[in-house]
Amino acid sequence: MQIKNKQDIGLILDNFSNFAEWDAAGKKLYFVFADKKRGGQWTLMCYEDERFSVHGVGREYEDADELFFDERNQLLSFLWDNRAALKTAVESSQVVSA
Repeated sequence: MQIKNKQDIGLILDNFSNFAEWDAAGKKLYFVFADKKRGGQWTLMCYEDERFSVHGVGREYEDADELFFDERNQLLSFLWDNRAALKTAVESSQVVSA
């Protein structure tokens, strides 16, 4: 899998349910990948109404709240900035599910 542009990230989002886990209590899909800038992990979540949010946590930090993306472009930009970690995690989840 390659991520050469934001359209590639859009394809990942369009197929989010194929590799994300279901949280029945929170009624959302979630996917965890590395937060390389802060040395922790991001959890990307998609709710039933198809709104996406992200939350970060690491050894020395934890975001106070989820950050909800108001526009798809914001989400695409965030994931573009973290594309290497996203790619690695998606590839790993596809190997496990195959």
